[in-house]
Amino acid sequence: MKNKKKLIALSMLGAWSGMTAAAGFQIAEHSASGLGRAFAGEAVIADNAATLARNPASMSMLEGTNISSGIAYIDPNIQIEFSKGTTVDAFEEEAAPPAFVPNLFMTHEFNDKLTVGFGSYSDFGLASEYSDEVNQEFGVIAGDTAVTVINLNTSVAYEINDSLALGASASLLLAHAELNRYSPIAEMVTKGETNKFASLEGNGIGFGYKVGAVYKLNDNHRWGFAYTGASDIDMSGEFSGIQMDTENAKLEYVKNVDGELTLSLPAMFELSGHHQLTHKFALHYSWVHIGWSSFQEIKATSVGNECSTKGDNDKVCLQKPEEWKDSNRYSLGATYQITPHWAVRSGVAYDETPTDQHVTASIPDSDRIWYSAGVSYYRGAHQFDLGLTYLEGETGEIIEEEGLFFKTTTSNAMLYAIQYSYTF
Repeated sequence: MKNKKKLIALSMLGAWSGMTAAAGFQIAEHSASGLGRAFAGEAVIADNAATLARNPASMSMLEGTNISSGIAYIDPNIQIEFSKGTTVDAFEEEAAPPAFVPNLFMTHEFNDKLTVGFGSYSDFGLASEYSDEVNQEFGVIAGDTAVTVINLNTSVAYEINDSLALGASASLLLAHAELNRYSPIAEMVTKGETNKFASLEGNGIGFGYKVGAVYKLNDNHRWGFAYTGASDIDMSGEFSGIQMDTENAKLEYVKNVDGELTLSLPAMFELSGHHQLTHKFALHYSWVHIGWSSFQEIKATSVGNECSTKGDNDKVCLQKPEEWKDSNRYSLGATYQITPHWAVRSGVAYDETPTDQHVTASIPDSDRIWYSAGVSYYRGAHQFDLGLTYLEGETGEIIEEEGLFFKTTTSNAMLYAIQYSYTF
């Protein structure tokens, strides 16, 4: 296969597009109803067929055949100052572009015990773009990157008894990634042919799995547990860029080098609770632990020795330490059933960044708080959901990368989602 090493891009992406709005490069926007409560209780509520994305066991609570499809729109607002010293040399007003995240789900109840489901959605994805003004002086750490990981999921749930249901799913993961970095050095080495210091693009295929359980104390109180296993996506493709010929002590530009890179996706554990406190009012909460510590570096290697940068056949085209840490997400939400046809919900969440002190301009990630609200309309077998969220991230931290400085001055985003569900 020939996939460009853009997998690197995946980890260098602006973390606001893709899970787009979750920390790291995870995507959580699988349902509009879930977005309206900041995804609190998502592993156990089962509003519609989208529940299989978080916990396959929760499908056991759905009756008949269900379809659900929707789209989320992420509108980030990330502004960054760049400098080589004490003064601001460049300013980026839109470091991350807007993004659409679609989804499609279906579940079918075979009998009182067995339910199967299928889903197409995204768990991970990112995008960052910087202007020509920024890239002219800071393109080595800015540039542009884009990554998409599509999850084709097959799930099954089995109800052991009235209190316990178990579930499992298998996923085919399809990834595409792109990365470009810029520098005047490239123009010098190529004699004006290109200013791309490094250019990568490619595709990869991986496999994943999820297991889950739902425990019901009674009709009003239940908990959901879900574990997603870590998985690797092997990327292959081409690399073009500046390399150091150490034997001859000079820079050279290599083109279309066949390369390989492995993207390590983290394991995740989620615990959710749902409590129907009155006939109309319910409280939900979730804790998600994400094993981002598996993401320690980006390392792209050539199939041959075209990227032997050290003169010892090490084949390294691009290597960048990341040193991420495990992170947590905490959410609390509530739903109020106004009438049989209308329900409103809201939620708040605190989302930790895995980057800690290792922040880069291509991933201007930070801790963030979610403020969410949503509404549902029910008419017979039809359900319409609308959710929106305001994300507020941390700002002001000055980071040095490769001798250059950048500071995030604005870090927030708006998320919007709509969803239609139907029960046969």
